[in-house]
Amino acid sequence: DGIERDLTPPPPVNEDVYDFDERDLRERAIGTLPGTLAEALDELEQDPKVQEALGPEITEALLRARRVEWDEYRIQITPWELERYLEMA
Repeated sequence: DGIERDLTPPPPVNEDVYDFDERDLRERAIGTLPGTLAEALDELEQDPKVQEALGPEITEALLRARRVEWDEYRIQITPWELERYLEMA
């Protein structure tokens, strides 16, 4: 996509970006990957190039299946939650 649109890549960063805060990332125009499956699915819904590559049937099936997976995941109660919040009650 970048080659087709003749985009200029950003300058290289010779630092460990893992330790950058939001301001550092913004100043250097460094994007981040989605933090959750839900965010990734939202990005897929907004990306016509990826949808075109997958095709409409696969895109819809993938979105539908992964939304179910995300809903199942997010309602799970983890051992950390039990330990942290059950003791508080």
